[in-house]
Amino acid sequence: MVGNLNLSPERFEREPEVSFTEYGKFLCLSPLALLPATFGEEDQKRFISPESDEFSDLLYELTLARMESSGRFSPEELSAFYRFQLVPDKDYLKRLDDSHKKFSRIYPMFDSDIRYELRGYTFPFTLFASPKVLEFVYKHGLGHSTHKGFGMLDLANNAGEPVLVSQSSRITASGH
Repeated sequence: MVGNLNLSPERFEREPEVSFTEYGKFLCLSPLALLPATFGEEDQKRFISPESDEFSDLLYELTLARMESSGRFSPEELSAFYRFQLVPDKDYLKRLDDSHKKFSRIYPMFDSDIRYELRGYTFPFTLFASPKVLEFVYKHGLGHSTHKGFGMLDLANNAGEPVLVSQSSRITASGH
């Protein structure tokens, strides 16, 4: 049920299982936010180059804090996750620069009907980290405001096709 609308799936597809090694190539499905959304503060909207250590360091600190607060990892596991380096696709960034397009913008975010702003980045990148860290960011997003849909990732160059699991004859919708 969605409101008064009764929906039944016609079919669904199961994503193939993903196994990570020491790095993963990702695409940003939604903007990646390095700093939290703020009301009226300009410093939080400053541009940070994706090629800088600060960019990668901010994401590392935030990712480890999110992993710790999830309760899924022991302190020993967390201390082993010291390797973390985000490397942007430099060819992609150069093509955007050459065509005068942007990979970074200020985005609005609403919370309790209050408008906040944050800087978001969208570009492909390679992330060097522990397989458990890669799996965590793939499943839970990367950066700030993932609970609002920011930082959603997909795998780049994924040759796997979705596997059809079930099929029914129709989808129904009825409302009152």
